[in-house]
Amino acid sequence: MEEQRNSCPTGRATGRAAGRDAERVAEAAECAAGLHEAPGGEWSALAHDLMTQTRRLRMYGKGTMRRWDGRGRVGVLHVLHHSDAALTAGELARACHVTSARMAQTLNQLEADGLVTRTPSEADRRRTIVRMTDAGDAELRSYFDGVTRFTAGLLRQLGEKDSRELVRILGKLADVLHDASEGEVPAAAGAEPGASEGGDAHEAC
Repeated sequence: MEEQRNSCPTGRATGRAAGRDAERVAEAAECAAGLHEAPGGEWSALAHDLMTQTRRLRMYGKGTMRRWDGRGRVGVLHVLHHSDAALTAGELARACHVTSARMAQTLNQLEADGLVTRTPSEADRRRTIVRMTDAGDAELRSYFDGVTRFTAGLLRQLGEKDSRELVRILGKLADVLHDASEGEVPAAAGAEPGASEGGDAHEAC
């Protein structure tokens, strides 16, 4: 096991290399199998397979999906679109999980493009309220229309049967994860009571 640990590339290095060389994906899978051997039989093997395929999705989808990255400008417009109340720059920064400086830079760009406006609050002149313009709303709708068309193209290549099955399974997995967050998922068959308590989860590279 020690030889396997020393010979396996780190997750970060593997992620970078696999984008240039598809053979590194197989190497990453072998590494994961060597480092994460654990009791559990078939379920453990399926878990390793799932992590490997998820890693491949990130590796191969990173470049393809870059144009549809929803962070930054689109993220701000999305938060504004779904907010029932007026928001300040600070509140937007917290909602988008970015620094105040980063949010100020993004808002400067959005305002310059006519997608948002910033006006002093009538209730408190020290607060600046950010609002999305009609142009910003149109920009957001155009973005999601593009994402929908792109995703539809991927599903078309996958085929209707597999696409519907994928959506069904993802929905069921979301339900399982929701139950897990509520502490309602029973222990896996064959698992020892308390085996997962206090243990570190396997992190995907």
